[in-house]
Amino acid sequence: MYHKIQRVQKVLNRAAMHADRFGKTSGLTCAAGCNRCCVKKDIHASPLEFFPLAYHLVKTGLAESFYERLEQIPDNDMCVLFSALGETPGSCSNYAYRGLICRLFGFSSVPDKQGHYRMVTCKTLKETPAFGRLTPKILEKAPVFSAYYMQLAAIDFVLANEQLHINKAIKRALELVSSYYLYRRPGKRA
Repeated sequence: MYHKIQRVQKVLNRAAMHADRFGKTSGLTCAAGCNRCCVKKDIHASPLEFFPLAYHLVKTGLAESFYERLEQIPDNDMCVLFSALGETPGSCSNYAYRGLICRLFGFSSVPDKQGHYRMVTCKTLKETPAFGRLTPKILEKAPVFSAYYMQLAAIDFVLANEQLHINKAIKRALELVSSYYLYRRPGKRA
């Protein structure tokens, strides 16, 4: 399990770096304090994307209380990780452990039927001058959504293809990782 979690984290890190590089190359950037994508209630993700988060919560002793929090909110509510209040209002409460969807949305692409890339982004970014300057050559440098999801599928095909509402995906990841570590001998990582 530990090695699977580490492999997922590597994919997540590569995706974030690729999206950051593309943002710098293209000039696309989210407006300061914008969190419109985080407050949407129809975000879907795979449980596998949240294995690193679940592992972090298990290892820090926060898994049970976080799970109870998930139990208290409606499954189709906005992401449980979104923090309207707190240290950094309007941000992710576990930014280092956000899912692949959170790392790629706004700064990635998908190929259309003709093989041309089109951005997977929000209306706000589409209205920026930088978006208007995107050329096919620049778009080729954008992370491709399906390429990163295929990397997750290579780790665990079933869990990577299980698309759930984001809170259900987090909950499922927490159930799987917690139950695995509940039955491990103390001190054993694998």
